[in-house]
Amino acid sequence: MITINQIKDRKARQPKKKRVTLLTGYPQKKGFCIRVYETKPKKPNSAIRKVAKVSIKLKNKRRNVIAYIPGFGPHNLQQLSTVLIRGGRAPDLPGVKYRMVRKHYDFQIGERYPRKNRRSKFSVKNEKVAAKKGKAIKIG
Repeated sequence: MITINQIKDRKARQPKKKRVTLLTGYPQKKGFCIRVYETKPKKPNSAIRKVAKVSIKLKNKRRNVIAYIPGFGPHNLQQLSTVLIRGGRAPDLPGVKYRMVRKHYDFQIGERYPRKNRRSKFSVKNEKVAAKKGKAIKIG
């Protein structure tokens, strides 16, 4: 509910500023890894998370961002690996606002177990369809 003082226009309401990210105007961007390392999350959580510092090109300059490396187990990323970056932060890692897209460019990582749900996000084939076609699915 608006108050009388707000109506008086002493302090006019300011429109909310839009949050600007480096991906504004792009769904994904291509970049290359500057540094691949492991870090620990904030206080209540405990783990070793894999992240990478990635350089992406924006119009006429390069920007460095920290991107989360999703998935189980080991990955094949190293310095100067080409990756695809999308939005999506890691809530318990400060400064990590981007994620890497798996199965693109140099980020090739296989699943450790057969997925039933959310397969397209992880680029995993449907095992029922593959079995009908007579193709064996390699796990691991």
